[in-house]
Formats: sequence, C-alpha cells, structure tokens
Amino acid sequence: MTKQNFLTALTAFSVCMIFLFESRELSEGIRKGLFLCSYSVIPAVFPFMAVSVFLCRSKAADFFEKLFLPLTFLLKIPKACGGILLSALVGGYPAAAKNINDLALQGVIDSRTAGKMLCYCVNAGPPFLISAIGAGIFGNIKTGFLIFFAQLFSAALIAFFISLFSERISDIKSLPQPQKPKTSVCIVESVVSSAESCFRMCAFIVIACGITGIIEQNAAFSSLKNSAAANAVFSGFFEVTSGCFACADIEGFSSIILAGAIASFSGISVILQIAAVTEESKIPLFPFVISRFFHAGITAGILRIFLLFSKDTAEVFSSGDTVLKAALSASAPAAVSLLCMASLFLLSLVPPESKKEPLFLRIKEKIFLKS
Repeated sequence: MTKQNFLTALTAFSVCMIFLFESRELSEGIRKGLFLCSYSVIPAVFPFMAVSVFLCRSKAADFFEKLFLPLTFLLKIPKACGGILLSALVGGYPAAAKNINDLALQGVIDSRTAGKMLCYCVNAGPPFLISAIGAGIFGNIKTGFLIFFAQLFSAALIAFFISLFSERISDIKSLPQPQKPKTSVCIVESVVSSAESCFRMCAFIVIACGITGIIEQNAAFSSLKNSAAANAVFSGFFEVTSGCFACADIEGFSSIILAGAIASFSGISVILQIAAVTEESKIPLFPFVISRFFHAGITAGILRIFLLFSKDTAEVFSSGDTVLKAALSASAPAAVSLLCMASLFLLSLVPPESKKEPLFLRIKEKIFLKS
C-alpha cells in the first residue's frame, strides 16, 4: 500500500464519518440544492443548452460560421467556432465548454486554443441571469439585464485581451471540419447530451450545497450568519446559485454587484463541472481558473458604473424579498424535474464492457434511420 493510497482511503473514511455525524445538516443542504436545481437551474439552463448544442452540431452551424466570421477573425480563432460564440451567449455555463470539447476531440481546434476560449466562453446564460436572478431573486427583470450586459462586456474585454497575445489560426483545407449529422439525428443527440450535462451539473450543485450546509453549521463559521455579504461570498465561492440567492439579504446596490461577480466567477462547482466535461480532450484549465477572478472583478466594476448612471434607487433594483419567499415555498417541481433529467441521462449510459451501442443510439436508429 502506497502513501497516496493510504491518504486517499483515510480522506474518504473521514468524509463518510462527517456525513454520518452531520447527516441533519447534510440533508438540509441537499434539500436546498434540489430546490435550486428545480427552481432556477433546470428551467434556465436545459432548454437553451439543448438548442445551443443543436446549433453547433447541425448544419445550422454553417450559417453562424458566416455570421460570426468578423468576430472569429478578430479573436484569431477558426471560423468553425462561430457556433461556440453563440452558445456562450445563450447556452449557460457547460454548453460552450461541451462544444469546445467536441471540436477539440475532432481536431478542429488545438487544446491551447480551446483553453483560451474557455476563459471568455463559459458564462451564465441570459435565462439564468434575467429570470432566475433578476426576476426570481431581486423581483426586477431590469436587474437581470444589467447583470447580463455587464457579464457580456466583461467576457468581451477578456476575449480581446487574450487575442492580443494569440497567433492567428488559418482555416486551411487540411484542417478537420466538424461532423454534421442528419437533422433528426442531431435533435436526439442534442437533447440527450444536454440532459446528461444538466443532470451532472445538478449533481454537483446538490453535493456542493450539502457540504456548505455542514460547514455553515460549524462553530468556526458561525460569524458568517452575522454578515450577509460574507455569507453570500462563502456560498458563491462553492456554488453560484446559492451564492446569488444569498445576495438577496444584502441591502442596496451591493447585492446586485456581488450577485454579478458571483455569477461571473461561477464557483468551484461549475469549475469542477468544466473539468469533468473537458477531461477527455485534455484541455488545460489553469488559464480558465485564473480568468474566473478577473471575470468577477471586471463584471463587478462594470455593474458599479451601470448603477452610478442609473436614475433608479436601490429599492427599485432589490425588491424581490416577497418573490423569493414565495418561490421557496414551491418544492414540488424538484422531484419531477430531476426525475426527467435522470431518465434522459440514463438513456445515454452504457456499461464500459458492453459491445452494444448506447440505448439512445439504438432508439434513434429505429425511429429515424429505419423508418
């Protein structure tokens, strides 16, 4: 037995003991995570992720290659990445990362370029920022739009800065082109693939909320309860959704600025999800992790400027207390939403030893290819 194996086993045993003796706090955190998934994550992320994956994999990608050609030229990336830029705008955190990973596996972009693109393509989607944060947390859609545009400008600044130190990649004929399956096949693959990514994302959120629930009950962290800002920063460092919800307890414009910073930072949970999505392509993640801190700081600064020039008062932007309390009372959709995600996720699973095709591929062939 090596020292590393012993330390791994000891760590796993210690975590099991903590979960056992802190089961009540763990359960409360998990229930909170399930609510966050059903109330904001799944409705805001899953449908747009499915659409963005479809746009990048289908023949529609050719149209967006031409549409985003000036931008891909400016950023010094292959024109085939036009669909990825679109998914970065509407798809939510894992959507762009998944599409970048797919192009890297196909050889369309190298791992170094893919790592740079992660720095400005992994962003919160507009449905999450506008609906979940703006309307759901602050009770004001205008707040969500402000956060969305601040994040968009921040990502653009990071992208242009990275392009200054990047070499131009020529789109030569020998460069592999993304595979374009049939439209009917692409629809099935997009839905199932997005369900798998969304289910994994929810799993990370649930376990992150469970762990933070245990930590927050510890006596050493009891001071967090006395500071709404410290509690939001702590929660947002691990999980973006719970961190943004905690910002509702902060008074004034600071709640909006901090929520925008947390959404741009994305949290340890999202960073781990991106690491899992890009594991197969071996994309370097160090630039991406460093960019999260710059992304959060730039977004916060831009939001501060937006709010300085706004004629509205802080009360107009942060009037979502009653909305939030009403939303917290609705927990029934959690089971239905997560069961749907789990069902679609199971369709994409195949035992490693099995020589059979994945179940969703066999269903797809029977429906579309043999009809």
